[in-house]
Amino acid sequence: MKKHRVLLLFLFLAGLITARSNTVLTIRQERTEEDKVHLISAQMAEMYELFGVSYRKITGPARFLHNNTYILCDTAIWNTAENIIDAVGNIQIIQEGTRLTGETIHYLGDLNTAEVRGRVVELIDKEENRLRTQYLNFNTKDSIAYFFNGGSVVDNEGTILESRRGYYYSKEKLFCLYEHVEMGTDTLRIKADSLYYHSDSNLAEFWGNVQAWHTDGFLTSREGTYHRDEELYHFLDDVFIRSDEQEIRAEDVLYNKGSNSGILRNNVQVRDTTQQIHILGDRLDFRREPDWVRVTEDPVLVVWEIDSETNRRDSLFLRADTLLAYTSTYGKMDSLERVRAFERQEIPERKRPAAAPDSIILPDSSSHAMPGSVNLPGSPALPEKDSLPPAKDSLPSGRDTIPDPTAEAAVNYLRQNLRDVQVFLVRADSTLLADVKILGDSLFNTTDVHFLYGYNNVRVYKSDIQSICDSLVFNSIDSVVRQYGKPVLWNEESQLSADSIQFRFSRDSLYRVDFLSAAFLISQEEQVFFHQIKADLMYAHISDNDVNRFDALKNTRALFYIPEDSIITSLNIKECEEMKVILKDRRAQRITYKKSVKSDLIPLYDLTKEQERLSGFDWRGAERPLDRTSITSRTIEETFSEPGIIYKEPLFPYTLKYFPFVHALPSTLRTGVTTDAVKELSQRERENKVNPYIPLKEIPAAPAQQDNIPAKRDTIPAQTRRIRPVQERRQLQIQEIE
Repeated sequence: MKKHRVLLLFLFLAGLITARSNTVLTIRQERTEEDKVHLISAQMAEMYELFGVSYRKITGPARFLHNNTYILCDTAIWNTAENIIDAVGNIQIIQEGTRLTGETIHYLGDLNTAEVRGRVVELIDKEENRLRTQYLNFNTKDSIAYFFNGGSVVDNEGTILESRRGYYYSKEKLFCLYEHVEMGTDTLRIKADSLYYHSDSNLAEFWGNVQAWHTDGFLTSREGTYHRDEELYHFLDDVFIRSDEQEIRAEDVLYNKGSNSGILRNNVQVRDTTQQIHILGDRLDFRREPDWVRVTEDPVLVVWEIDSETNRRDSLFLRADTLLAYTSTYGKMDSLERVRAFERQEIPERKRPAAAPDSIILPDSSSHAMPGSVNLPGSPALPEKDSLPPAKDSLPSGRDTIPDPTAEAAVNYLRQNLRDVQVFLVRADSTLLADVKILGDSLFNTTDVHFLYGYNNVRVYKSDIQSICDSLVFNSIDSVVRQYGKPVLWNEESQLSADSIQFRFSRDSLYRVDFLSAAFLISQEEQVFFHQIKADLMYAHISDNDVNRFDALKNTRALFYIPEDSIITSLNIKECEEMKVILKDRRAQRITYKKSVKSDLIPLYDLTKEQERLSGFDWRGAERPLDRTSITSRTIEETFSEPGIIYKEPLFPYTLKYFPFVHALPSTLRTGVTTDAVKELSQRERENKVNPYIPLKEIPAAPAQQDNIPAKRDTIPAQTRRIRPVQERRQLQIQEIE
């Protein structure tokens, strides 16, 4: 049995030898004159024979020619039968401006492949792009270089590329890098699984676990491009950006650094940590300096705050068809808009002394509170009955004053002295005063003004307040949020509406809500009855996030349903010019009616349909947002942890090994050889020894397919792909603000 095994093994080996001999014989027979390696010059050529094979020892300097490529060396062993050269000493490969140097060359002429080895193997193309490694195979026919076990590229503009293995397509000026890919410029550092770099157009394409560090922050994605000349960035698929003040998520991010503008697309989420807001949508256009942001395609603004006592988050959700926010300066604003903005500024009325009230006093509001009371903002309770007659107008009428000659003389003296002081200052240094005026105007004109607009179908939801309107406007000059287009505000059981609603803020705190023109308050009772207040103007005064006073002014009318023993039995109809409600702990403490007060109490059995509703009554409860899903069903991603804990910045160990002169590197690497970089390099070299990569005998005409690379990236990018950044740049021509 053993004899048969030995015989079979002998026959198998004999078959392999015969097959190889036949293959070599076939190549020899098919080899043309152009396929042969030619010796151009040398100092000496000697013939040797070893094991029946003829060799020529070439002593140089010697030059060989094959595929229009020169191979230079000091000494070479040339197997003419196999078309193979082994060269050492000052070796070079030169092809159309591309120069390759190393310590040894094993050239396989029939495979058009030069295996170049050395402590530093360097390839320099005509554009002075440098590739350094220790293991490089070069295809002289297709002008393709393949390196493995680590290599680094530094182009003529200082861009750094490195990876464990990769290809260089000389004709296409294309580097294709795989495994431990790192890229560095003066402002950008990138790590990725794979990367294509077009050295002629400075276009980098990368994909697979992309991580990027920029002067503005940190980024991760699965795919992207970077056009260095245009400063154009494009990242795709699960993009996350982290800066000092913001976190951004999107599926598609396009940014033009030259114009400081960009576009975010598909599931966009922007979190501003300084202002505690989120912006959601499917498209966000932005520009910087000055800041300009437009969100379309289901945009939502989320303002969140955390209750210091309960530690629970209570967020406000606002959506519209379009959200627009931008920053301008006062000097650039339209003059009419400036005038209107300042005319809208009013002094808060919190501390204005009240006139002598002609009021109805409620000594104990809690004893008169009823479950079905009219809920003004802050849910005040009204009295069960208006049992007192209408109050008279107690405001004193104006009276003539007696002139005071002493006072008039004092005023005239003060005015004269002020004029004298002004004349003196002008005469003393009119130039100084003019400079002060110019400086003041200049500082005022450069003051930043912030604007926010919500266009069409505006909806707002918060746990204690909801609202809808057609449009919303805010500017930081007067700190007023304005709602237009049939605005409605809901608070608990109350609905408030007007032609326009204004929310007035002072030092980031809401102090008053104005309901201007056709103001109407409705509060539902037992699904059947509606308490109502109607006036030309209404004001809700707010302190510490609670309503403490409510005013209804001009042509005020009110309907209050009055219960007896928890059963509504009558309707109280009020008419007056002004009504004031003082609240405490969200309960009405005092109600004051002024000017032309009328009051009627009608039992329900005598009530007509016309008396149940004030003119203009419109209950719009069906339009009320019920919860945050009425605004958006998007899931807000949780805050990302510190990137430095999970992701480590590129160390460029291969670059620091093959380009030790750090002064020749971009500023990104001018920090010397770090300990971490040395450790990383040692680890990678140990991996190479344990799992040595077997180099390909034949270099493919296109990048080899990798398991982690999409199929559309398996071939050299087409010419149409090179012009894609130009097309993307045109998309960045964001519409200017009219």
